[in-house]
Amino acid sequence: MENKNPIQKSERIVAIDVLRGFALMGILGANIMFFDVDASYLEDWSKIVNDMAVGAANVPFMFFMGVFVLNKMMAVFSMLFGAGIILITERIEQRGDPSRRVHYMRNLLLLGIGIFHYNVLWFGDVLMIYAVSAFVLYPLRRIDAKKLIYGGATLWLLLSVFITDDNTQYALRAPVMMLLGMGLYRLGIISAEREAGWYKKVMLRSFTVGMPVCVVAAVLMLGDDGDTGFFINNFGVPFMALGYVCLVMMICTSSKLPRVQSRLAAAGQMALTNYLMQTVLGIIIIETMNEIKGERVSAFWMMIAMFIIWTIQLSWSSPWMKKFRFGPVEWLWRTATYLKVQPFRN
Repeated sequence: MENKNPIQKSERIVAIDVLRGFALMGILGANIMFFDVDASYLEDWSKIVNDMAVGAANVPFMFFMGVFVLNKMMAVFSMLFGAGIILITERIEQRGDPSRRVHYMRNLLLLGIGIFHYNVLWFGDVLMIYAVSAFVLYPLRRIDAKKLIYGGATLWLLLSVFITDDNTQYALRAPVMMLLGMGLYRLGIISAEREAGWYKKVMLRSFTVGMPVCVVAAVLMLGDDGDTGFFINNFGVPFMALGYVCLVMMICTSSKLPRVQSRLAAAGQMALTNYLMQTVLGIIIIETMNEIKGERVSAFWMMIAMFIIWTIQLSWSSPWMKKFRFGPVEWLWRTATYLKVQPFRN
């Protein structure tokens, strides 16, 4: 029987971890296609389509990615990061401590991790953008929820219509979605404080608006008009992202799929470790496949690589979090933030 009551505070944190784990797995779907190329590859979308969307096994994968993944999972992850700005600072302030030093130290270190990730591992890093965005958004954490949401929605519309440079759009999407995430957290939406029925209703409405838009965009992106496809896709992203948030929160509030929730929550608790691991595993697996095949593998084989990495991360995160309080990178990050060695084992 479906539980109609909002879940308790301790459980709501778990719900956020589940959503973070869900978004993390989705982000891999977007990134997996680019672990074996450099940044210049992204300048020609037609080349990407010609490389990976040829053949009966590849076109459905690319279409699925265009409709359900492209920019949507990153939007959800950005919303969560925005919510985290409020969640973490409120916890610190409830203890009677000032949050400013911890916030800026935490994100200065994240910026350093992002710089390392970008320069040593892979060009597609998003951590630097998140860290800089957090510097800017910290003073806005006390703004009314509706103002945050209306402001974020307006900025997203302006960004989609007037900013045509891909690099600029990429850099600005995250902070705008963080604003929306801050507002959704303040309203109790992104922290599972609403009833399951409410989440179901909003989810269906969001997907009803966003999915047709993204289907049209995906068709255009797989055809000869990639630029128009990307332009149209932007208008569907917020609705799809909100739909995903409500889908996961609905599952959490109704206590469905407990094993799936548990594994996603563990992956979400150590999201930074897993995000970096996705890059390392992705590069190794894709490059190995390329070497064996003698050419760049198609989207189908990248999908196989994605499932391999999903299996590894969902399998190892849960037992790790049963033994330890943090993921390894999270522990180092927290220790450096507080300038004090943090407890590691449970």
